[in-house]
Amino acid sequence: MCSVTRFMLKYYGCVSTAAVSAAVRTGASDWSVGAWKREADGRREVKFEGLWSERLREVLAKKDPVLCSSGALHRKLLYCRVGIGFHLQILSGGVVRGVHSPNESCWVKMFSMRQGVVGIQGEKSKLYLCMRGTGQVYAAENFTDECHLKETLQENHYNTYSSERYPGLYLGLSHRGEVKRGTRVSPNHPSAHFLPRRTL
Repeated sequence: MCSVTRFMLKYYGCVSTAAVSAAVRTGASDWSVGAWKREADGRREVKFEGLWSERLREVLAKKDPVLCSSGALHRKLLYCRVGIGFHLQILSGGVVRGVHSPNESCWVKMFSMRQGVVGIQGEKSKLYLCMRGTGQVYAAENFTDECHLKETLQENHYNTYSSERYPGLYLGLSHRGEVKRGTRVSPNHPSAHFLPRRTL
């Protein structure tokens, strides 16, 4: 394990190429000033926290879930097959609902936190999809453990999304496109079945 990886795990509990790349792009890779010190005899190198560690702290200070994600960022539409079919929207003000004809507000960014667990962010609203212990679905500016969703592939090739923090609570839309309370959604019902799409 390299020194950078150890540093990220120690201070932030996550490692990703995105985080390292972000730090590099913003100047954290300037090893010439304070990042490494070589002893006069040249027989060994002494590493200490210089510009790299300082900049990496700045980049990850907010623990950006995208930077800490373990996979690539995917721009998608989430289509629910209930009723006439609806596309999930995450709107400004924290409103989550479905609309039949997709529009710009339907685009979401999906990223993997770890195997089987994803985060979902509205591309336009910049809000994260979350679920409370009561089953209420909402959108928030800050990414918390209530925004960790378990993504499960069903036999019909649709996905279900359930709360990792509150097991048994599923994301679902009604036949009118209204978001349902997670306590009233069955993983076997069409209201909980979503198909990620890449095109309108």
